Amino acid sequence: MQFNTTVYTIVTRFTPRFLWRLNASLTINATAVATESKIAVKVEDQIKNIAANTIINDKQHTIFNELKTKLCNDLKLQPVINTKIKETQNLHEILEIMKTSYMSENDIVKALKTITTWVNANNKSNLSIKSNEISAQSQITLTEVDKIKSEDPKDDDTNKYRDLSTSAMIVEVYKLAQVGKRNVKLLNYFFQNIIEYHEKLSVGASSNLLYSMSTLCYSDERLLKKICIDLFKNGNDVKAARVVSIVKSLAFVRYKNNIFLNQICDEIINFKNKYSIEQIASILQSFASLGYSSESVNKIIQKYIPYHTLDKFNSQTRLNLIWSFAIFKIMENIHAEYVLNENFVSKINLLDESKKLSYKLKLLNINGYVQYALADYSGPLLNNETISNDVPKRSKQKMAYINALEVTLKNMLPSTSCFNMNVNTNMGFLLDAEIRMDNKFNFVNVNSENSGKNEDFIKIGIIVVDYYDMCLGNSDYQGIIKLYSHLLKCKNYKVLIIPYQQFGLEDKIERRISYIKSRLWNLVKK
Repeated sequence: MQFNTTVYTIVTRFTPRFLWRLNASLTINATAVATESKIAVKVEDQIKNIAANTIINDKQHTIFNELKTKLCNDLKLQPVINTKIKETQNLHEILEIMKTSYMSENDIVKALKTITTWVNANNKSNLSIKSNEISAQSQITLTEVDKIKSEDPKDDDTNKYRDLSTSAMIVEVYKLAQVGKRNVKLLNYFFQNIIEYHEKLSVGASSNLLYSMSTLCYSDERLLKKICIDLFKNGNDVKAARVVSIVKSLAFVRYKNNIFLNQICDEIINFKNKYSIEQIASILQSFASLGYSSESVNKIIQKYIPYHTLDKFNSQTRLNLIWSFAIFKIMENIHAEYVLNENFVSKINLLDESKKLSYKLKLLNINGYVQYALADYSGPLLNNETISNDVPKRSKQKMAYINALEVTLKNMLPSTSCFNMNVNTNMGFLLDAEIRMDNKFNFVNVNSENSGKNEDFIKIGIIVVDYYDMCLGNSDYQGIIKLYSHLLKCKNYKVLIIPYQQFGLEDKIERRISYIKSRLWNLVKK
């Protein structure tokens, strides 16, 4: 079906209304509303005939993926929306995301233009696209889009903020954080305007923005980059308390800028008396969460955290600090003995249940570290009756990738006995998948008694990392993933980490099989 006309109608319908929304007040008369409603009904009738439930055949699968990639690259949307777009199977699902994801008007217009270009390219290539009738429950209506975007007139009206100064906008963002109001549209509006402010942001403004982003769990990578650049220019004019707050916020939003973090380390080393050991401990925990380690980090630990100072910290800080040492790969016997003895573990068990789970998992990580990463440890180990090896359930998003991995392995390996899924390592985490190969690179039964001989078999642990396991600002993994990988390697596994960007849920099974085989071959060749 040729559907150029329909898409162009959508673009025509959206563009003037959205541009008008951006530049005028919300005051409209009843006649205009009635007129637009009639237009919307006509367009809705046209959309019933659009190739929304597009049946993508083999030849068109790649082309449809190109559309999704272009949408994500051109729009620079929030990663969560990008992930949703990448997971779509047809054009209708993309339009649904535009309806339900609170995208800005400009982004919707750009998206529709990109879709129009893609449709034209398909038609010129004589690639026929079949379409099915859209059910009343699933069809997208433009009036519905307008309704969603206008549920809260105050939130929808950014016009009243257009004359605010940059500093006033930062105050508005901070106010939203204080009341816990995650108004995505308003935040995007403020973030965009602050990004376009070409003067250097003050330390206070940068700190408040970072705090607000971490509190609201909503950030903009471009703004984070600007903040780090401006803070870098301020050099050592930043007070110690501000540095602690800034680094802590960066860890919460998972933004890793090595140049900026290197500067923080240099500043701490050169101005030793400026920081208390409690502040240093907090900074080190943030570094560990981001998976940031360097020789400078080791120097800070040597200067500020000698063995005898560990007694000065409360139980939680001491455990967090020693867990950080495990991520930095510098944990020693004496560190482990501080937290694996029965007296210390009993204090952790007295904590509130909401906090205890996190500390329990860290204790299991440390317990695994001393068993497999330390050569001559003879101190206490965890008692399974005191701290169980159970781990929490994963998120729905993470399970979607693990399920996709399981389906891929079922189709790739000769038998389901050649792999195990969700293996409890007893080190505070689940291994997503385990497979084994003999010395001739043949897959073997993972549960066979003979497969336990490491000299005859290669153990391969597979970890799938999703969006939340990655740092913003670069393609590095968070500290916890680095720790898992290190522990598995110490347990004689070869570790294969599969990033979500290269293992799309929308990809064909053949592509996923080809990708894993290629990665496995490169891994075992070493």
